[in-house]
Amino acid sequence: MKRHLPAVVVAGWGAFNGVLLAVLGIYGESSLVFWLYGGVVALLELAALAVLASSRRGPDQHVRYRVPDRGAAAAPVTAFGCLLVALAFVYGMWLLALAVPLLAVAIALAAHGTTASEE
Repeated sequence: MKRHLPAVVVAGWGAFNGVLLAVLGIYGESSLVFWLYGGVVALLELAALAVLASSRRGPDQHVRYRVPDRGAAAAPVTAFGCLLVALAFVYGMWLLALAVPLLAVAIALAAHGTTASEE
């Protein structure tokens, strides 16, 4: 069961959306809503089958992930910092108190790099 856990997660997500589709039926939504939401549930279950097929063909799990470039680890931190800067214009400049240190961490990660040590 450990090997195919991602497929169970995606299938469970689709099943939960199926329950939500049933709740829409209780509230008497229109048929268009059922077709659209039912299509999403069907696509989720197809994605679960694709994940299951992929996990059966691939290795058990990845033991180690390698960062392809020294500064690549700074990309998600930079993106989140820029998001906070953009949100600061909407929700207030107090978000800059979170964004500036985060962008400083991103600069440090980009400057020093985070490559995996060679064995």
